Amino acid sequence: MKKIFLLDDEVQVREGIKNSVDWANKGFDYCGDAPDGEVALPLIKKQQPDIVITDIKMPFMDGLELSRILREEMPDTKIIILSGHDEFEYAREAMRIQIADYCLKPISADELLKTLYKVSSQIDQEALEKKKMNELQNEATKNRTRYQETFLNEVCEGSFSPSDAVKKAAQLEVELIASFYYVLLLETESIPIDIIDSIQTDYPCLSFKSTKKEMVFIMKGETESRIHEERYEVKERLADKIKQDIERPILYGFGKVESRIHGISLSYSQAVEDKNYNKMVQRNKAQDSEENILHNDEMFISNRNELISFLKNGDPTEITAFAKSYTSLIEASNNSAAFFLYYSLIDFTLTIKQYLKEQEIEDVVLLKEMANREVLAGWIKEYSEVESYIADMLQLVMKSGIFSSGKVNPLIRKAQDYIQEHFNDSELSLQTVADKVNVSPSYFSRMFSKETGKTLVEYITSIRIEHAKKLLKSTNQRTYEIAQRVGYSDSHYFCNLFKKVTGMTTRQYKIRG
Repeated sequence: MKKIFLLDDEVQVREGIKNSVDWANKGFDYCGDAPDGEVALPLIKKQQPDIVITDIKMPFMDGLELSRILREEMPDTKIIILSGHDEFEYAREAMRIQIADYCLKPISADELLKTLYKVSSQIDQEALEKKKMNELQNEATKNRTRYQETFLNEVCEGSFSPSDAVKKAAQLEVELIASFYYVLLLETESIPIDIIDSIQTDYPCLSFKSTKKEMVFIMKGETESRIHEERYEVKERLADKIKQDIERPILYGFGKVESRIHGISLSYSQAVEDKNYNKMVQRNKAQDSEENILHNDEMFISNRNELISFLKNGDPTEITAFAKSYTSLIEASNNSAAFFLYYSLIDFTLTIKQYLKEQEIEDVVLLKEMANREVLAGWIKEYSEVESYIADMLQLVMKSGIFSSGKVNPLIRKAQDYIQEHFNDSELSLQTVADKVNVSPSYFSRMFSKETGKTLVEYITSIRIEHAKKLLKSTNQRTYEIAQRVGYSDSHYFCNLFKKVTGMTTRQYKIRG
């Protein structure tokens, strides 16, 4: 039922209109009237009518002035001008203010009702359109949020190159760029809202739910010292929360602070690892005593040493034998409890990851595959399954090419193939090649030099100069054109480098060729 408010400075007109219509029976609520705009304004704000019928000529505040105020302060309220004046100027001003309708006095009850029904229908139509628009906006917001969460999950999985991640983030309005990052994972049956709010409010971060029970936070910072301080603060908060709410256990995992976008996936893998370790400790506390855990420390230290020795010097063909031997060491403890087997396998996996970290090996694909297999550790109940897990994990690691002892390391071969295809790119660098093979630049530089006997720059230079020689002999292109074709934007630098490598200028080489 639409509410109606009437303004007219003549009491007879107000009474006549009020009494000429059976308002409730016609579907309207006559909520009040007033002799001028000044008196009417506070009443209108109080009653919040859907339709205001107003005369134009009134003392103190006329109908047009009132209409301007209502259009600004109550834009959804429809206004019908009712006037004895048919001058063009009034009608034009009413149109400019966007009046719903303009009627001339005297007006019959039927004509007034006809106008009211028309305006009422307009209100209903606008309300319906507004509802549809809100639904579309809500759906668009949900979709955008869904796309943003999917994107952040893919960033954590290492699915994007840094440049692609930046472009996608801009498209989805995700503020991804920062100087430093680390990843925090929270897992519980019901993550307390106050924890989420405090992290999101007090620290710059991006967050999404990876599962019903797990929340992922990509924490951001502009200085390394500050983000380390914030990381410590968050850890302290979580520890305090766990102490206060022992009935609702919370698992968390922290990744290392990284300085590049591609480091987010590394920090995520470390956070998963840290969370799994904390889960293991939590299970352990529930099922065994600290004394029993300490009793097995010596065994775990011995096992770690055996594993590290195998990673350094082992033969991939001996993986099956090593897995059997390693399993027998675990079996010798005479502890077949499920949590102990889980503890042993997680210790095995963490030892491998720690070794990779110490060697500065940052193969994103390998770490992702290891994390996928690590999930299976929680389901293992038998020693035969332990042996299979160990063999499978070692096969994965040693077949990745990182420990290859063959003539050409597959990782180096992949890098060389990439260089052969992109030697003409002036932006080709250690960073771009290392990104391509998913390892850190420092580790790749050492590995490349060890495998090839050349630095990466020397190798790229030799490839480019050889191609330049071919072009000098087979084409009539100018020196600067050849320089650009082999990846040098500065022709003077190219000429100096060519002479340094070949002992001849480009002109001398072309003549002798």
